[in-house]
Amino acid sequence: MLGTITCMEALVERFVERFTVRKGILLATLVASVACTRKVVDTTISPATGAATTARLDAPSAGQAGAPTSRAAVEAFLAAVRGQDLRGMSAVWGNEKEPTAAHIKRDELEKRLIVMQCMLAHDKFQFAEDQARMITGGRQEHIVNLQQKQLTGRSTFTTVVGQGARWFVEDIRLDGVKDFCR
Repeated sequence: MLGTITCMEALVERFVERFTVRKGILLATLVASVACTRKVVDTTISPATGAATTARLDAPSAGQAGAPTSRAAVEAFLAAVRGQDLRGMSAVWGNEKEPTAAHIKRDELEKRLIVMQCMLAHDKFQFAEDQARMITGGRQEHIVNLQQKQLTGRSTFTTVVGQGARWFVEDIRLDGVKDFCR
């Protein structure tokens, strides 16, 4: 058993060091299936009543995807993480073209969201800086301090404005919260 724990810790560390949210599907699947299942209450993303089942999560439960501001996108994402709401996370995760759910398969989407949910599970969060940092292509970075019981960590969220002037979380640096998913 000790060898398994050590191996799992090494896998999580490698995942965090080598891959961003957009990469590492196979390793993310392994981490989600072994390390994070204890924290996830419900991983099912079901369609609305009367809707046809598809291979993709086509629309967020509340309607419009994205958020009105960059900061609101990060806040909505973290609120959904805290509420274990995969659909809510999916609603504000995307790029300048479309929400991520519009271009990846549903099972892959769920696996990625579960890994992010596990890695970002928190009791409270606080923005480290009042203003976002401006980066190339109109993107903005928000540094967020997270607390989970006695653990503290820091993560950087990159946001981008998409269609309809809605903001999406495009990328999340998880290296500062690798101890959260144990």
